[in-house]
Amino acid sequence: MSRRAFLARRAGWAVFVVWVVLTGAFLAFVAAPDHNLSILQYGLPPDEARRVAEQYRERMHYDEPLLRRYAHWMWEVGTFQFGRSYVQGRSVNAILAPALRLTLAYLAPGVGLAVLLGVLGGLAVSLWRGLVGRAADAFGHVGAAFPAFLLAEALALLAVGEADIVAQWNSEVGPFAESNPAVLAVAVAVVATTLGATLLRYATAETAAVAGEPFVKRLRANGAPPRRIAAHVLRNAAPPLVALFSIRVLAVLLLGVYLVETALGIPGFGEVTLTAIRDRDVAVILAATLITTLLGVLSTLVEDVVTVVLDPRSGSE
Repeated sequence: MSRRAFLARRAGWAVFVVWVVLTGAFLAFVAAPDHNLSILQYGLPPDEARRVAEQYRERMHYDEPLLRRYAHWMWEVGTFQFGRSYVQGRSVNAILAPALRLTLAYLAPGVGLAVLLGVLGGLAVSLWRGLVGRAADAFGHVGAAFPAFLLAEALALLAVGEADIVAQWNSEVGPFAESNPAVLAVAVAVVATTLGATLLRYATAETAAVAGEPFVKRLRANGAPPRRIAAHVLRNAAPPLVALFSIRVLAVLLLGVYLVETALGIPGFGEVTLTAIRDRDVAVILAATLITTLLGVLSTLVEDVVTVVLDPRSGSE
């Protein structure tokens, strides 16, 4: 099978998975009772309550045939129009969009630093047995064992005690005003440390296996510089590392975000989702679940593409 056919098949499978998820969510939405109508009717006179119910059913397309409702659902959710939260009184997009931007503000640099630390640290442990390699190995073990929420609290207290910086989120100002940048910096450090340590251990295992190959021994015997040896080792270890790294990064999105934002009080995607669960805000919960699922499918697709680019043999099976 050619690389193009392999990627087309994987892309088609990703689209199919997304369709199944959206269809399943629609069926669950249809079968479950709609509590938003009760919220809108609360405390109203009977006539007013009936009028509100009719308007709500018309707005939600409840008076239309099931197939037409399904078409509306697929179009709106497929174009990221998640409707309105009647618990908070505003659109779901207005709730989740700023939360996602805030999460990405610390998650993107944190993941970038984690990948850099993981790759360079893994190479250091595998290829150099000196002080640098031992320090990287110690970082991998200690960082992976330290819980994210405890590390967040410890760094926040350290910022207050040593640098006299108040690492406490202030919701009354913008995300990059007053003490908020310090909180985001702590979040970046937590993500980079916990994820980077875990990635370092995976990278160490993969690069160590490649470092024992005969071609690496020949490079050493021929006096190749360390940078060239590291480049060859990394090139051969890259395909399995991409698969492992994508799994760990997704795990951070699913778990680490909630822990970090709860510990630091950052009103990002994780904190907003937890608040919606506590308030039984079904619209926000459903949108957050769909976004997380789509990210997982997209992560798998990107992993396949990168793996085929790095190792063309993987797409010819």
